[in-house]
Amino acid sequence: MASYFKTPFNIGGHHHYIELKVPKNETPSNNNIICCVDVSGSMSGSPIRNVCEVLRDVYKRTNIEYPLFTYNTTANTQLTIKAVENKDLNASGGTSFSSIFTAIQNHLISNQKSTTFIFMTDGQDGDSQDALKRAMTFLNLTIKGLAKTVAIVFHVIGFGEVNNNFLDEVRKLGTKEGLFRYSTQSAELQNNFNDMFEYAMSAKEYTIVINNQSYTANCNEETVGFLINNINIDDTITNEIIVKSSDGELKVPLDLKENISPLHVVRALNLISPDDEESVQQIRTYLYSIIPTGNMDPTEKLELEQIKKEIDERLMEYTKLFTQIKIGQVPEQVKLKLSALRHDPTFANAQRRKKLDLRINKNVDYFRKTDISGILDGYKKDIDQQGWNYIKEQKPDWVCIYSNDDIYDMMRKTSDNIMCLGILIERNEEAIKSPTKGLKLINVSNTIISYDSFIAAMDLAKTTQTNNNNYGQFNGINDAYCVVGQLHEKINAVIPLYINYEHMKRIRILEGIWLGYMFTLDSYGYDKQQEIGLLKLLYDIIMQRTGTSRYKQIVKEFEKVCHFIITESIGFKTAYGEQTYENFIASIHGRQNGTYDLSIPLIIGYLKNDFENILIPVYYEYLRQCLRKNRPVNKNAIIDRLLYGDENQRVKTVASNTNSTGSDINLDPDYVEQSFIKYFHDEMCQPIELIPETTTGEDRKLITTEPEIEYIKTILQSIDNQLSLGVPTVIKDMLKYCELDENYIENHLDYDDLRKELLMILCYDSIVPTNTTKSNKLLMNFLGNRDNSTIFNFTPEAVRIITYKILTAKTLEGFGGLLRKYCPKRCGPVFTEAIKNFMILPQTNENNVLIKEKLIALLTNTVGYSRLYNNQMSNFCWQPLADVDISLLEKIVGSDELKKIEQDNRGKKVLHCYRIINKLNHHGCGNYNPNMNYTFTFTGYNDRH
Repeated sequence: MASYFKTPFNIGGHHHYIELKVPKNETPSNNNIICCVDVSGSMSGSPIRNVCEVLRDVYKRTNIEYPLFTYNTTANTQLTIKAVENKDLNASGGTSFSSIFTAIQNHLISNQKSTTFIFMTDGQDGDSQDALKRAMTFLNLTIKGLAKTVAIVFHVIGFGEVNNNFLDEVRKLGTKEGLFRYSTQSAELQNNFNDMFEYAMSAKEYTIVINNQSYTANCNEETVGFLINNINIDDTITNEIIVKSSDGELKVPLDLKENISPLHVVRALNLISPDDEESVQQIRTYLYSIIPTGNMDPTEKLELEQIKKEIDERLMEYTKLFTQIKIGQVPEQVKLKLSALRHDPTFANAQRRKKLDLRINKNVDYFRKTDISGILDGYKKDIDQQGWNYIKEQKPDWVCIYSNDDIYDMMRKTSDNIMCLGILIERNEEAIKSPTKGLKLINVSNTIISYDSFIAAMDLAKTTQTNNNNYGQFNGINDAYCVVGQLHEKINAVIPLYINYEHMKRIRILEGIWLGYMFTLDSYGYDKQQEIGLLKLLYDIIMQRTGTSRYKQIVKEFEKVCHFIITESIGFKTAYGEQTYENFIASIHGRQNGTYDLSIPLIIGYLKNDFENILIPVYYEYLRQCLRKNRPVNKNAIIDRLLYGDENQRVKTVASNTNSTGSDINLDPDYVEQSFIKYFHDEMCQPIELIPETTTGEDRKLITTEPEIEYIKTILQSIDNQLSLGVPTVIKDMLKYCELDENYIENHLDYDDLRKELLMILCYDSIVPTNTTKSNKLLMNFLGNRDNSTIFNFTPEAVRIITYKILTAKTLEGFGGLLRKYCPKRCGPVFTEAIKNFMILPQTNENNVLIKEKLIALLTNTVGYSRLYNNQMSNFCWQPLADVDISLLEKIVGSDELKKIEQDNRGKKVLHCYRIINKLNHHGCGNYNPNMNYTFTFTGYNDRH
């Protein structure tokens, strides 16, 4: 069907706009498209790479081998676009246009069918003018000699130093005029080539015949528009039109459109090309008078906003070019840009889909597939009379200064408008990809304004600006394009206010629209990371507090919006991580993986009413970031001092060489095991010594149990001597806002905990491994191998005692503590004896279930949610030595269980399994002292090396 209306604007005469509904072409066209690519020497480097990238992408998406004609001093017509699948074209030599035109002529003589040529060049012709004129004349004659049903089109892409008149002549060579694009940068060349190919593949030509006159337009969307200014349409006479396309010819009813929406008017305005500065101003003036109506659904509003923005950007470019022409600066590039600009509306839809990478395309699809208008209408209908009465009570506090609608009037009138607070922000292009960094808050107003009023006011504000400002680009727009608040303050962004739950439901469903505009100046530019950026904005707003009751009320309403987002938004949880906040609090490992501004966890803690619990972790993360950026030159000396204290007061000890064994063997077994359970969970705890250490031959320093508080303070103050203990301003300011003691951090520091945190930060150059925690001594291993300083006298009696404790341990944690203490390398006489006894105990023994669990713990290196071994052995899975009968192990553990463990361990590293005998080799390595660099990939328990 087709509809028409007389346009309300009068720019260059009176116009009628006809809109025709057509089937959208969803698949690439199999039409004969031939790319003619200039491969002369001036195209070498990034230009030819960008062209090949487009051709490669087209082939990958369509799997169609479109013909590829290349030319420099000669033409090659034997290639297809598949030729660039794995390598780029070679660019060299000069440029001969006569060679490519002659090649095209020969092709059309042999292939007399409709063809679209995409002709691309970046240079001047190296042939004589006579040779070029002769080649073009012969080509023109050949085209005219083709059957009338054969359509030939030349779409032209110019790059760099080319001639406007020549390219315009090429564009008109076919049976109908082609389109023109021009590039000065290689990146633009890629975009323009891609736009042209997309258009050639998907666009169809439509011709309408009305009152015996024909009008043609091309389209690759579901509607095609015609702007007619040379006839009048009489609805009493003209009630149908003839529509011609490649699908055939048919008669279509033509109806007068009664209710003309702003979207239809802006579509008509999009088809006008200005001829001079005066017509540019006429178009711009009318453009900004087009505002959305209350009954438009959100999708239509978005499309309206996008088309207006595209027209505005195009008009700015027209203005620049007309100004250059006016003052006499008319280089060839000005002519080329002006020619290309007149074809720009044709590519507007394709360009719109590519803006802000693929993000807009994703969001457009979401808006198209989601019945947002229906959802919002449903919310509005669900409000009962009591709900409306409550909203009516809020009328005095929330009134839009532009429309004068209060919250009750606004929510009654529409289902998709929200009440906001005006703010002034400074944007930069980083806001597109890094929302927490790309916005800077300049000022917060007290101006309440509805979102629709804000967008409409921003559009009107643009008409008052000078033509030198380019709206839509991030440079120079921060306070140039603003609306005026109730106190004449500048506003260029808005944030929504909670006000009531029904209002918040609107905010949530429309979130993508207002967040997209705030961060990218494009309502289709939403990304879930922007919700995190919103928390940074909340922090900045809090920091600008004025102390007035009204300001406090406004901030509280915005806080409620942010609280709703962090608790209800799936987008926020997927972007920030479901457990990110909890992991941040839990350990250094959860903090070092994030890259967010420190204000983010502070704000989340504040909104969750968990502020005090987040303070110390944020402080620790601040210290970590500082020490990562500026590592102390005396790092090792600091680590040494933190571990052992002041050198002048250090305690040294010599390991005992007594032969007494098992002095505590008669203690309550449960009491002994409890000490090893504690040791399993915290290796800083000392378990009961069951056997003595041997003499090491040297004094050993003892790790001090008491932190040196004053020394730690000097380390912290060295980070920033202007701050007390290095506590950053971001924490101090939030403490003040929450009315907590400014010295909260200093008063609540656990210096022993802080000492361990500092050791973990300083002992590792990059990230702290997950098996290094405050509750084990792995961080101490940075200074040396613990096993070299702790040696036990494994006499036969000592082996018997420890083995007995391992076998009779009633808990896996106690079992794990004993192994960590006496078998830290998962080998040795005690470990071998324990495994030997595990394998021969009678099957009816009441400990069988626990024995199975102990073996499974060894095979999986897990005890509950903890690692059995958390030292360097945790990097390897356990493969029993050759003296262990795997068949018997399978019977004890269970066939299915062992197969599952075997499957899970495949691909992990395993240490070399030595001989059955435990004699060391000539390198000193063997079963009881494995070579940690001699590893294999685990493939199965029977595959032992």
